[in-house]
Amino acid sequence: MRKATFSLVRLMGCVALLAIFSSLANAQFRAAVQGAVTDNTGAIVAGATVTLTNNETGRSQQTTTSDNGFYRFSGLAPGKYNLTVEQANFKKQVVENLNVDAENVQGFDVVLEVGGISETVTVTDETSTLQTENANVQRSITTEEVRRLPQQGRDPYELARLAPGILSPGARGGNGNSVGFPNTTGPGGSNSSIVQSENQIPISASGQRLSQNNFQIDGISVTSLQHGGAANITPNQESVKEVQVMSSSFSAEDGRNSGAQIKVVSQNGTNDFHGSTFYKYNDPELNAFNKFPGNTQRVENRFRQFGAALGGPLPFLNFGDGNDDVFNSGKDRSFFFFSYEGVRNNTSNTYQAFVETEQYRQQVIAARPNGLTARVLSSPGVAPRIAGTLTRTCLDFFGNPGDAANLCRQVSGGLDLGSITGMLGSSTGPTGGGFDGIADIQFANLSDIQQTGGNQFNFRTDFNLTDKDQLAFIAYITKRNDSLLSNRGSRSRPDTDLQNKPQTYSVTGTYIRNINANILNEFRVNFVQFSQNQVEDSSNTNFGIPRIEIEGPGFNGNRISFGAPREDTTPAIFDQKTFEIRDTLTQVFGNHAIKYGIEYRREISDNDLSGGSRPLFTFPGLFNFANDAAVFEIIDVDPPTGQQANARRNFKNSIYGLFVQDDWKFRPNLTLNLGLRYEYYSPVKEGNDRLSALVLGPSGRELLDARLQIVDSLTDPDRNNFAPRLGFAYSPAFADFLKDKAVIRGGFGVFYNRTPNVLLTNTRLNPPFYARRFLCCFEGGGVQYSLGATNSPFSYPANTAILQGIDPSSGSVLGGNAEVWGTDRNLKNAEVYKYSLGLQYQLPYQIVAGIEYEGSQSRNLARLINLNFFYQPRFSTAPTNGGFAPVFYVRSDVNASYNGMNVHAERRFAQGFQISANYRFAKSIDQLSFEGPGFVTNQTYPLDQRQEKGPSDFDVRHSFAIAGVYELPFFRDNKAGLMYKLLGGIEINGIVTSHTGYPFTVFQGAGLRTPSGEFFGPIRPTGYNGNQPIANTNDNFLSPGGIFPGGGSQYFSGTIITDPSGRPNFELNPPAVGRNAFRGPKYFNIDMSFAKRFGLPSLGVLGEAANLELRVNAFNIFNTLNLTPFNFADGNLFFTSGNFGQATSGLSGRVVELQARFRF
Repeated sequence: MRKATFSLVRLMGCVALLAIFSSLANAQFRAAVQGAVTDNTGAIVAGATVTLTNNETGRSQQTTTSDNGFYRFSGLAPGKYNLTVEQANFKKQVVENLNVDAENVQGFDVVLEVGGISETVTVTDETSTLQTENANVQRSITTEEVRRLPQQGRDPYELARLAPGILSPGARGGNGNSVGFPNTTGPGGSNSSIVQSENQIPISASGQRLSQNNFQIDGISVTSLQHGGAANITPNQESVKEVQVMSSSFSAEDGRNSGAQIKVVSQNGTNDFHGSTFYKYNDPELNAFNKFPGNTQRVENRFRQFGAALGGPLPFLNFGDGNDDVFNSGKDRSFFFFSYEGVRNNTSNTYQAFVETEQYRQQVIAARPNGLTARVLSSPGVAPRIAGTLTRTCLDFFGNPGDAANLCRQVSGGLDLGSITGMLGSSTGPTGGGFDGIADIQFANLSDIQQTGGNQFNFRTDFNLTDKDQLAFIAYITKRNDSLLSNRGSRSRPDTDLQNKPQTYSVTGTYIRNINANILNEFRVNFVQFSQNQVEDSSNTNFGIPRIEIEGPGFNGNRISFGAPREDTTPAIFDQKTFEIRDTLTQVFGNHAIKYGIEYRREISDNDLSGGSRPLFTFPGLFNFANDAAVFEIIDVDPPTGQQANARRNFKNSIYGLFVQDDWKFRPNLTLNLGLRYEYYSPVKEGNDRLSALVLGPSGRELLDARLQIVDSLTDPDRNNFAPRLGFAYSPAFADFLKDKAVIRGGFGVFYNRTPNVLLTNTRLNPPFYARRFLCCFEGGGVQYSLGATNSPFSYPANTAILQGIDPSSGSVLGGNAEVWGTDRNLKNAEVYKYSLGLQYQLPYQIVAGIEYEGSQSRNLARLINLNFFYQPRFSTAPTNGGFAPVFYVRSDVNASYNGMNVHAERRFAQGFQISANYRFAKSIDQLSFEGPGFVTNQTYPLDQRQEKGPSDFDVRHSFAIAGVYELPFFRDNKAGLMYKLLGGIEINGIVTSHTGYPFTVFQGAGLRTPSGEFFGPIRPTGYNGNQPIANTNDNFLSPGGIFPGGGSQYFSGTIITDPSGRPNFELNPPAVGRNAFRGPKYFNIDMSFAKRFGLPSLGVLGEAANLELRVNAFNIFNTLNLTPFNFADGNLFFTSGNFGQATSGLSGRVVELQARFRF
């Protein structure tokens, strides 16, 4: 797929420049209306004048029908329109309130009656949702639904689960955080409402991975560069006009990813002033504890959300038009819309843990005044936030009776673990100098303080410059401000408190030029930036204290920790930017509406993830800690100097796109959609020539002769990504029960996916610029216990013990092994084939029902593997050479398939009622469901992909979602009347979501040796009797053994066969049970919303629609117990475990929030 020449890319560049400098045109919106005009005999009416008027802005457009009777209007905002059709010898037809969905082509055929043109036939659109113009599997989330349906955190993306073909349960954990699909990593769904920096809502569309979803706002991608399927901007509800959710799009306009296309259209101003203000209140006292036996949880969030919005005509100065008024009102000409939303969540909860005592700290300071540990223990803010202490025994701490008896004494104030002995730098035994009767540790209630929040601003202006020219500017600015984040892992010590202040910007400019009635040119330019400097934000955090972990024999997991968390991203500096331009020319001729488009996107990730250059030290027991006798060190260094490493890298790449799309009204009742898209994803490069890649050796010596070398790019170009798209929509008319009531639709498309940066940018960790070192044991292993010279994480001294330079033969560090990240030079863009065939039918009561088959075949999906499992490793065996361990490597060799049936019905909002229902019966199969990185994305038998084929981690056989909006009919016929304003306006809204459970894999703890000599694990059981005796009900998962009563050993065995040399080779021990062979807990949830609107007097300013709305949202209103899904290698999935097969926690209980909203 790499045989195309650079000429195509050069051509694209030339066309882009030509489009920019000659056209400078684009539309604010991408919806359209098209149809055929005929008489009542079915004959085509050519030359008819068709006028379309926007009811909100008053703007009119006009065209004439072609010789085929075809008309089309493009670049439309979602909303209500009036359509007028006029032709000599026919009555004028006026269609009122024609509904146009966001980012969609709305079909509307007109039948003219013979008569005089002075006669008028007026009809009102009945909000039919028949899709007569394309084959897309999609649904529009309307303004009414965004405003009225319950959404966690007021996040409109939560409503994506209402679209056909979409799996997105919207589950929340016991602590209120978003619950993702099993075995996925990344930022996760929104836990911070709309100020979440990267919002990775768990969504699978037609069997696609989570990372293959794409988010757009006003036609521009806001998808994260680092994490696929995460949105950098989550728009506030007040700013959202409509959301189009597509599980399958067969238009060549849509690219970048093959998963869900989620397209938000922002709210615009109109000819009337409208505004709102609101306040939403959460409090734990309103919530219910979940019903999980023995471990109930309650969501403790205290969200306060508030905001306002205002939109209307934008006055502007008169310029010599003869009008005495200084300002023009702006009606029909210029419009603005502004929204603001603030989020605050201040919680102070408690948790329990063992911590050191004040007596221990003072003993160390007195006995070792010149020691580094004494400096740590005397530093400001090192004492944990203790809310109270509790009595615990030695057995509670150690868990083992022998250790509890030999290594501990219970004394006043806590537990005595021994005493200080020896001298600085010397190691000692677990109890040091023996018991001294003084408490060294205590069990405490610790305060967990979280002060989080942020603000989002949205501004939009639209200008009708002339009858042919329109201009718009849209901006979203999100500033998060987590002012205090105490850290449980560091036992809530004030000196480890972090601050988090990421900022995200999205600025879009659009321009449209109606060249003539049949040619329209659209141009968009956009800039998105996600940035954060946690080094500056957390200036009060003492990063001069390294991460310190105190462990010991029998500590039973009760580590005592000091120092702020140590991760690559703590602290980190993020600066990710996307610059995008698009130009699209739409031409209507005959019965064709053809779009020609070009796109260019420049992506820059200028991140500094140097948090790992701050060291981590491990001490075996409190008294080695007192003596500064560290046993283990992890630190990332600059190999030539031994100084702290610099992980700042300026990764860059570009995306080029070309497309042509022909919507061909072949017949009045048959539309063909024919498209071709080309996409080129340039290889990732580094702007400062600090990029090294692993080059494998010849066959048989892949790692033995491998070397790291400085390269220009990580992969070779893949220039052959041509993606045809086909679709049809046929409205049969050969019987009365089908005419204007049925549509048969089908489509096929090829898609190519962008590889998420997170898979590639860890190459910043590679020598010769960077090395991650693991040092052991005590001073003899090069461990150099040290503190920073200041509070800065970059103030640590060089570790001269590891100053050994680079091995010229391997490119690794001399005298050691380096962690290496690499990728196949021939890494391919994931290729997906999607297809569907279905029927829609118009039922009575304005209900449209549909059924369709939807499928996909995926090829070249990415996986991350450890090459040491595949090839004989290169390990360092002497100070004169350098090895690789581990070697994380990206390959594009995973396949997947999906087959599903969607059954859905929808009634658009009318007479106070709207409802939609979606049922999905589906099966998704793959060899790996998420690319990582992360332990949970590992495979259990990576050397043989055939053994990994099984249900996807997100495979759900049956899923169901129903949503309804209902206003009680009391006095609804006279909304201006006093009785309606006082007693009417009562709403009941809700969402029901259910599915039959994710699959899970059973494990055993043994490891197998690969041909390379390396062990890998955990693995699947080597024996299985083939029975699962009971169903996967939640009641069964609460019982011992879960769906395997009596324990796992009755169903599985773990016998390991060894070769003659005693090696447990993997070839001799294939898994006896498949990956994801069993079904986990089912899910059922009902979210409800109740509201009462009180009408307000207009007072000549507020308008007749002014009202005050009081709303109660109740998530999981009946407090149904749902169980936490199982994840890869959870302890309860090992068949020898005492709690095998048993659920260990529950999802969120009932959460109630109150909201007041004033609207005019």
